[in-house]
Amino acid sequence: MRALLLATTLLLPGTAMTPSVPTIAARLEPLRLGQLQVWKLQDGRLSLAASLLKGLDAAEARRLLGDRDAADTPVNAYLVRMPGHTVLVDTGTGKDPEEDSGHLTEQLAAAGVAPSDVDLILITHEHFDHIGGLLKADGTRAFPRAVLRVARREHAFWTEDPSRLPERLRDRAPKLKALFEVYGKAGAFRPFEDGEELALGLRALPAHGHTGGHTVYAFTSGGHELWCIGDLIHFGAVQFQRPEVGVAFDLDGDRAVKVRQDLFREAVHRKVVLAGAHLPQIVRIAPKGAGYEAVPVR
Repeated sequence: MRALLLATTLLLPGTAMTPSVPTIAARLEPLRLGQLQVWKLQDGRLSLAASLLKGLDAAEARRLLGDRDAADTPVNAYLVRMPGHTVLVDTGTGKDPEEDSGHLTEQLAAAGVAPSDVDLILITHEHFDHIGGLLKADGTRAFPRAVLRVARREHAFWTEDPSRLPERLRDRAPKLKALFEVYGKAGAFRPFEDGEELALGLRALPAHGHTGGHTVYAFTSGGHELWCIGDLIHFGAVQFQRPEVGVAFDLDGDRAVKVRQDLFREAVHRKVVLAGAHLPQIVRIAPKGAGYEAVPVR
């Protein structure tokens, strides 16, 4: 089953795993927003080459990346304790003995949470670095009490008609079906419709473009709002300042850019806290020039 997961990888040229995830020695403390407790759980790292950026001059890309040709990029999941639920948003890459990845379980432990404590898993989209921690090495559920939820449109995009996918991605369909069926056979896989309220204070926001059904998860509590934004942004050093810049991973690049611009404007207006799968910190954003400045939230 581990081989199945690795076979769903969508690495493009210029993307590689990089070893630099620190050993967890101390308890992770949460960010508190109203009644929400939020932990950033770093499962691994990716090195993303500047050449993956679209719509940006190579010299400017290198300048924005601090005169480097690649960005050392985290792969994050997010743990959110909210009234009535312990929620995990995405599950990272999963354990690969040849890479420094698969740190999700130890990160959960550092937050004081066991896999059996998680009762709800939300998947932003079905790329390898968001679903890789769903199963244990023996092919069973890594989160035995959790209900797994993903946008129906996203799951259908990958699994119902492979002929609609780019040719290089068509072999993913049966592998993804097999992965999600592990939860489905346990009665623990429940796709949802765009915009659905998944729990009190938790709504799914359509953010299509990066994939056919990419989803942002909006948590609200006590006047605070947290969005787990998945892959709405990959290069924090570039795409906050230049939100019109795309990446090669986006299946519909124009739509992905428009969705990012629209959601960033809304996030500023509503003072939303943003938690990204590939951002080093949880942030708020403020207008700066033609783009935005990201301010860490602690």
